[in-house]
This record gives sequence, C-alpha cells and structure tokens, in this order.
Amino acid sequence: MKYLFSFLLLLGCSLQAYAQDEEAPRQNKFVRADMEFGHVLQTDDFLRGNNLTGGSITQVLGGRIELGWQARGKNVYDNILNYPSYGFGILTYGFPQTGELGEPNALYLFMNNPFKRWGDFSFNYFIRLGMSYNWSPNDPAVNPFNLVLGSYRNLYISAGVQAEYNLGTHMVASLGVGFSHFSNGQSSLPNSGMNLLTPNLGIRYNFNDGVKTDYTKTPIPEFKDRALEFYFTIGNGIRQIFYDSTTTGVPNKLGISYPVHNISTALQYQYSWGGKFGGGLDFIYWGAQNPGIEVGPGGIVQATTVPFKEKLQLGVFISYEFVLNNVSIYAQPGFRVLRTKYEGMPPDFYQHLALKYHVHDLILGVAIRAVNFGQAEYIEWNIGYRFRKPMKK
Repeated sequence: MKYLFSFLLLLGCSLQAYAQDEEAPRQNKFVRADMEFGHVLQTDDFLRGNNLTGGSITQVLGGRIELGWQARGKNVYDNILNYPSYGFGILTYGFPQTGELGEPNALYLFMNNPFKRWGDFSFNYFIRLGMSYNWSPNDPAVNPFNLVLGSYRNLYISAGVQAEYNLGTHMVASLGVGFSHFSNGQSSLPNSGMNLLTPNLGIRYNFNDGVKTDYTKTPIPEFKDRALEFYFTIGNGIRQIFYDSTTTGVPNKLGISYPVHNISTALQYQYSWGGKFGGGLDFIYWGAQNPGIEVGPGGIVQATTVPFKEKLQLGVFISYEFVLNNVSIYAQPGFRVLRTKYEGMPPDFYQHLALKYHVHDLILGVAIRAVNFGQAEYIEWNIGYRFRKPMKK
C-alpha cells in the first residue's frame, strides 16, 4: 500500500474532467485496446518460490479495453490539466507460471493527461482506479501458501506514462509502461498485495467528425468564489486481525474482522480555483481495540470482549483539499489525542487521504486511513454534507 497515497493524489487531479462546462464543445468519443506483458514484483515468500509450483512467479500477461472521451472545452479545469481524456475500462490478467492466483479481472475509471504535445506526438501520464475480482485468495485447505491476497475482490489502482502518436485523423498508436497495485486495505488477511510492472502497446480509434481537437490554452480568470466551508462525513470500514495457530492453539489460522466507524468534521477556507485549507476533528470507533481471541459459549472461538468506551478515540487534524470542479482530494495528517492505550496499538500519528465527489452539497467519497505514511489501517467509504458561506469580496 505504500504507493497508494501518490496514486490517489494523481487521481484526484484527474477526475475533475467528469464535470465539463455545459457550454464547452462535446467531447470526442474513442475506444482503446492495449496488450501488456509484465513483471510481478517479488514482495513476499509466496511469489519468490514458496508455492505449489516451487518456483518464482514473475510473469503476467494482460489486456484491456477502454471507452473514453476527449475533453475539448475551454473551461478553467480543462486548461489546468491541458485537455485530458477519461472514461472507463475492463482488464484481464493471467499468470502463466501458476494457477494459485486465479485469473483476475477489473472494472475501473481512468484519466489520461498530457505532460506535453508536439504536433501529432504527445507524452502523457495515466491513472486508473477500480475494483478487481476473480482472484484465488488464501485458503487454509486448498490455497494455503498464497500470502498475496486474502480476498476474492480487491482494490485496483494503476499509474504510468505513455507516448501517443496520431496515425491520421482517427487512429492513435501508443507505447508505455505502468505500475499496478492490488490490495484490500487489510480488510481480509493475508494481504501483502500484488504489484505489477507492465509495459504496454495499444491502439486507439477516435469516433470524431474528421476534425482534430484544438488544444489552445486560454487565460485562467480571477477566482471570485472565496468561501468558508463546514462539512461532516460519516465513514465505515473493516480492519482484520490475523491470529496464528502457533500462539492461539486454534487448529487453523484465523482472521477476525473488526468494524471501524468515524464521524469527521472540518472547517475549511477555499481561496482559489484549486485549493482549500483548514482543520477538524475525528470521532472514531476503533473496533480492533486491544484485539485477541477467546473461547466463548459452546466452544466457539470469538473476539475478546472489550468495553465499548475503550474503543472510542478522538483525533485532531489539519487539512488541505485540492479542488478540481466537483471532484477533489484531501490530505489530513492527524493525531489521536484521546484513546485507551494497549500493547501493540497503532501509532497516535495517522494519515487520511480521500477522494470525494460533490453532488451539489452532498459528499460521496472513498479514503485510505493509514499510519507510517503508507501502512494501510483500512479502506473507508464515506458520505456527508457541506455548508458554504461566501466571503465578502
């Protein structure tokens, strides 16, 4: 999970194109097909050879199809991102050296943004975020060695660079390389994660009217919508703790899932087209407080009982939000100021990185809560509301 912060930051910068100016020219549609042959990064003993085949798992083959739209507007955010393209896609991967990982697929959103254009040639970065499925997760009976993923469905995120060349009005060839990460955010263990480095070769067909898009930059107007913003969100997630049979006496390795809930509230000041800053409070219910297992009624193994009040925490944070129209991303480093201490507890200092979409003042979001700047505690899904008070000019 250590790359997830930088990837979500790029995603937040990109997804703004879903909210185009109603007066802008209509986007050109396109379809793209890519082939990938890549390398599996060796992140655990399973991938290095402790598996049923007895050899390293290093190869991955894949392909993807994407349907997208090329931004053509002259609004502020198109200018900031140099006219991006965006859309959704589906991918499939196979691992020819083993059957222990399954044949995963993923559905995802993507954004492709140019660093620079030179006539028919462009050099771009891309970002993708979605959900993968059809993995063969760890199973003590039939797949005991797989330490990569403990769940059938997992988060998918990818970023990379790509060169494109126009072969005419409709056809575009591409060559690039990407890094992909699959993980469930500690919601189901084991979860060392799958990391892939994948060169790719693709072709794109533009369903346009035979006229090339004009990417002329226009001046960015003065920002006149400064405002104070108060918001609150309600978030939910799952944190799993893995108990080894050597220390518990339980016949098989056991993972117990603990609920995590929080109410976050903050006061922020929007000072520009792209920026807000402020601070706030996290009211946290940490279900994984002082985790352990015990034998309950009927000989059933269950989580150790912990008093409700010991699971409550209070955190304070500072916040910066990068705004791109209705989509934004915010980073909130925080500190737990009130909590019940226990041995092996997570650090007091934590990091919260969230992607959110505003439907008017309603907030829909997904976030990563982590410690040590990359060690995920859990994936959070949240919903909330904001109140804005315009500032006098």
